[in-house]
Amino acid sequence: MGDGPKRRLPLVGGGAPGAAPPPSATAAPEKRKLPVLQGGGDEGEDRPPWHWVALGTVATFIAWLPLAGLVNTLLRRMLEGAGDAEAPARVRVAMVALNVVAFALAGVAGGYLVGRFGGRAGRREAAASGAVVATLAWALALAEGAPAGALGWALLLVVMVAIGSAASYAGGSAGLRGRSGGAPPTR
Repeated sequence: MGDGPKRRLPLVGGGAPGAAPPPSATAAPEKRKLPVLQGGGDEGEDRPPWHWVALGTVATFIAWLPLAGLVNTLLRRMLEGAGDAEAPARVRVAMVALNVVAFALAGVAGGYLVGRFGGRAGRREAAASGAVVATLAWALALAEGAPAGALGWALLLVVMVAIGSAASYAGGSAGLRGRSGGAPPTR
C-alpha cells in the first residue's frame, strides 16, 4: 500500500472526525461477572439422582485404590515376616479383615459425597453406588479366575454387595446430615 496519509475512523456516536470522545465513552465499562461463578452453590440440584450413583461409584473407587494398596503393602510385609511358605491362619484372617475395612471406608467416603452434594440424591443412590462398586470389583476378581466354585463366587457377590451398600448408605446418611441449608430428601 501507499505511504499516503493515514485516515482515522470516526468513533461511533462521536462528533466530528478526530474530535475528542464524549466523557461517557472514557469511563471504564461496567465489569461483568461470569454466570458460572454467580451460582448459589446448588450445582447438585441440576443433576438427576441416578447421575449421583455413577459419581459415587467413581468416588468410591478413587478412595478404595490407595487404601487397598496400603493394606496390601502391609499384608505383604506380614507375609514376609512369617517366613513360611504357607500363610498362618491369623495372617489370612488379617488379609480378609483389612481389605473389608478398606472397602467399607471407601464406601463410606463415596456415600458421603453423594449424600452431601447430591442434590435430590440421597441414601438410596449412595447405597446403589456401593452396590455397583462391589459388583464391578467382584467381576474383576471373577475375570482373574481365582478358584472358588460357583457357590463361592455367588456368596462372595452377596457379601460384597451387602458390605458396599451398607457402608455407602451410612456415608450417605452422614452426608445428608452435613448438608448446609435445605431439607434432605426423604429417601
